[in-house]
Amino acid sequence: MREESYGEIKRMHRNLWTGIRAALVATLALGTTALAATPTADSVATDQLKDMTGTLRVVKADFAELGKISREFRVTYRFKRMDVAYKFPNRTRLETKAAGMTGILIFNENTRYYKLPIRTDRKDITGQPGQKQGLLQLGVFSKDFLDADYEAVYQKTDNGRLVFKLNQRGTDNKSHEVVWVNPKNHIIEKRQSFNGDNKLRMETRYLSPQQVRPGIFVPTRIEIYNQNGKLGAVQAFEGVKVNLGVSDALFETK
Repeated sequence: MREESYGEIKRMHRNLWTGIRAALVATLALGTTALAATPTADSVATDQLKDMTGTLRVVKADFAELGKISREFRVTYRFKRMDVAYKFPNRTRLETKAAGMTGILIFNENTRYYKLPIRTDRKDITGQPGQKQGLLQLGVFSKDFLDADYEAVYQKTDNGRLVFKLNQRGTDNKSHEVVWVNPKNHIIEKRQSFNGDNKLRMETRYLSPQQVRPGIFVPTRIEIYNQNGKLGAVQAFEGVKVNLGVSDALFETK
């Protein structure tokens, strides 16, 4: 009787340890799978867009609602048309005309330059990526600005869109962006901008994507909402051409 009881206890111990080992192996395998499945920004960001031109046209502007974002931001939408040029790496040119005068704003990596009929200014904005304009503001999730200006931290997956928090590089400025990226076309379908106190400043939605070349998409409608969720402006992005060659001379800041 004692031998049978002892044998039964040994079998129970073997079964118990077998179950524990199986559970540990399954847990480790699950953890490894989950880790491998965590998306990275590099895996969904595009590097196919080397240059681009197009025109931003204001379709609608509610200056009262835009003013709740900032007074300076509201002024931008008084210019009804703006020609845009982009070229890798991290160079953008914005040109507009109003009342017979031409205004030019250029971002060449870490230099911001603008030229007006009455004034020209050049500034080093190293460590201030939030002051730049580029593919992020045009709704294209690109390795260009990620490598240079923003560290992307995966947050979650929402309806098939990958959500990343974009922290500014090279600064202790806590202002940041949260973007909802469609991994199929590299479009930032929604971007929320937060100040250093983690308060929402504005939300931008990038809609009606168009494939302008195989594998390269750009949004053709941009909607701006203030911190109260009120629509402030709508822009159309028209006449977009990519990878046809853009002169370096357009981005000179001398």
